[in-house]
Amino acid sequence: MNPIADVYTGASNGLREVWSNKVRSLLSMSGIILGVAALVAMVGIVQGMLGNLRASFESSGGVLRLEVHPREAPESQQHIAGISPGMTWRDIVAIEKAVSLAANTTPIVDMSWERFVANGRREGAILHGVTPGFFGIYTKDLKYGRLISDYDVGAKSPVIVVGSHIANDLFPEQTNVIGEQVRVRGQVYTIIGQIKSTASSGFGGGRSGWNREDRLNYIPATTAMSRYKGDDEVDRIEILALNVETVPDLIEQIENTLTQTHRGIQDFEIRTQDEQMAELKKLENSFTFSLGGIAGISLLVGGIGIMNVMLASVSERIREIGVRKAIGARSHDIFIQFLAEAVVISVLGGLLGLVASVGLLSVARDLIPQGEAINIVPVTAMLYGFLFSSLIGLASGIYPALRASRLDPIDALRYE
Repeated sequence: MNPIADVYTGASNGLREVWSNKVRSLLSMSGIILGVAALVAMVGIVQGMLGNLRASFESSGGVLRLEVHPREAPESQQHIAGISPGMTWRDIVAIEKAVSLAANTTPIVDMSWERFVANGRREGAILHGVTPGFFGIYTKDLKYGRLISDYDVGAKSPVIVVGSHIANDLFPEQTNVIGEQVRVRGQVYTIIGQIKSTASSGFGGGRSGWNREDRLNYIPATTAMSRYKGDDEVDRIEILALNVETVPDLIEQIENTLTQTHRGIQDFEIRTQDEQMAELKKLENSFTFSLGGIAGISLLVGGIGIMNVMLASVSERIREIGVRKAIGARSHDIFIQFLAEAVVISVLGGLLGLVASVGLLSVARDLIPQGEAINIVPVTAMLYGFLFSSLIGLASGIYPALRASRLDPIDALRYE
């Protein structure tokens, strides 16, 4: 017999053995099934969720977005720090006039968590004061109405653009809430814009408030400053660069401009998104490897289960092995037969695990908010899962196959 024929015969014997002991074979491959399903499902879910994070990062300007935050003046300037007016509306005006490399600029007047009241209902959400430049930096899809305009900023208009959470919870019977009024800290605002929900359409899709983006609401920055702050201070400034190549020059322009408006005091810092992008990549790698490692351990446990079953099978079939050797079967024939049985069990378990993983990913896609980003057939993860399960079966079958092939035919025939 040639090696290919030996493998074919061993695989055929392995399939017959699996079929004749269905319950035992299913139990032995259960660890492989669960391991492969867990590996593929977890990697698929993590990749989908991280894909959402990447998309969110890109929709907020990506690496082109810069943030200017206030900070304490350096120690060498502490004694004159009081001459700086701090981060104010004047900085916005100066940047818009002097910084030519900025595509969009907006202040953020952070009202943080506020209580919204309308129609006898109350609901908590986040309120920011912004300018039209904000919507040039952050991608917001309107469902109805319009966004904040330059006129609204100049007139300090009492208008608001609401997220889907406020629209759905305060006006549950209405699809279009444009023209309705909401109250925040006793101040009345007219809704001029309604932003589309970012939540998935599956389970929980109607609960748009589960997503932070859906809880964000916007009023003109000047309205926020006059009604709540009582001064012209802003919490931070966000700027969008024209392109990646201009970012270093843009940073220099911003530093020069703000140094003048802050009277030479370096009580501000400019932050880029490079660190955030690096952190996102680290997060992706750590999640993929850690969750994949956990699933890999379950595959190893499944391999141990196959080894135990194969050892039990060797003990049960000692006389059969003795008979086969007595009629001319060689040690390597016995070895290939038992090794093939282990591989058949692991391969079948791997295939069933892949089928189970598709089911798990389909359920996860429906249950997890924004789960539509989950790919129910992650080919790379499936390939690695199936390959790993096959290798586990091969490795776990070597020892039982060696033990069977080394049995003395005379002792095996005498075995009771």
